Amino acid sequence: MDTTLSISDALQYGIDRLLSRGGAILFGLYAAFQLLAQVSFQSLFAEFLAGTVPAEQIARTYPLAVDVPVVVSAGVTILLVLAGMVLTIVTMRAMHENINRLPTADHLRRLPRTVGVILVVSVITFLAIMIGTVFLIIPGIFLAVSLVFSQLAVALEDAGVMSALQRSWSLTAGHRLRLFVLGFLIAILGGITGGIFGVLGVISPLAGNILSAIVTSLVSLYGLGVLVGAYQQLAVGGGSPPSEAVSEM
Repeated sequence: MDTTLSISDALQYGIDRLLSRGGAILFGLYAAFQLLAQVSFQSLFAEFLAGTVPAEQIARTYPLAVDVPVVVSAGVTILLVLAGMVLTIVTMRAMHENINRLPTADHLRRLPRTVGVILVVSVITFLAIMIGTVFLIIPGIFLAVSLVFSQLAVALEDAGVMSALQRSWSLTAGHRLRLFVLGFLIAILGGITGGIFGVLGVISPLAGNILSAIVTSLVSLYGLGVLVGAYQQLAVGGGSPPSEAVSEM
C-alpha cells in the first residue's frame, strides 16, 4: 500500500505527544538533562580556557560552569552522552506507542544493544552526510533526508546497522522533498527560539542559558515527536522491516 506523507499530520502528531501525560514527563527529563549537559560542557570548556582567557570573559561566556577538574567534567560529559542516547531511545519508543504508560518494558528493551547499534549508525550517517556536503552541499542534504529514519529503525524495529540504513532509504523514497520541508520547518522553529534566547543571553547570561536549555528541550522533544509521526505514516505503506533486522549485529 502506497502512503503519501502528510506534513500537517506529522506536525500535529508532535503536538499531541507533547500535550500528553507522558509528554510532560519526557519534557521534565529533557529539561533536566539539558541543564546537566550545559553545566558539564561549560565546566569542561571553562577549565580548558582557564589561564588563557580573562576570568570575567569565561564567567560571562560559561555562566553555568562549576569549578571541577577537567577529568571530572570530561567523565561526566561522556556519561551524559550515553545517558542522552538512552533517553532518546526511550523517547522514540514512547512517542511511537504507550507514551502515557511510560516507562514500559518495551520502552526499555535491549538498551545496551540498541545504544551500540545507534552509535555505529550515527557515525556512518554523519560521515556520509559530511562527504556528501563536500560535493556542493546538495548530496549531503539528500543523504541526510534519506537516512533520517535510521535511528528510528534501530529503536523501533530492532534493526541492525545495514538493515537500519536500508530501511530508512526505502521509507524515504518518494517522500524526500516533503521530509526536507518538514525538517526545514523544525529548523526554523529552533532558529527563532534560539535567536530570542540568544538576545536574552546578552542581557543576562545565566538566565539566558537556563531558559535556552529549557526551550531547546521542548523544541528537541517536539522535533522527535514529529519525526516519529512521519515514520508512522510511511511505515504503514513502507512494507515489513527486513527479516534479518533482529539477528543482525
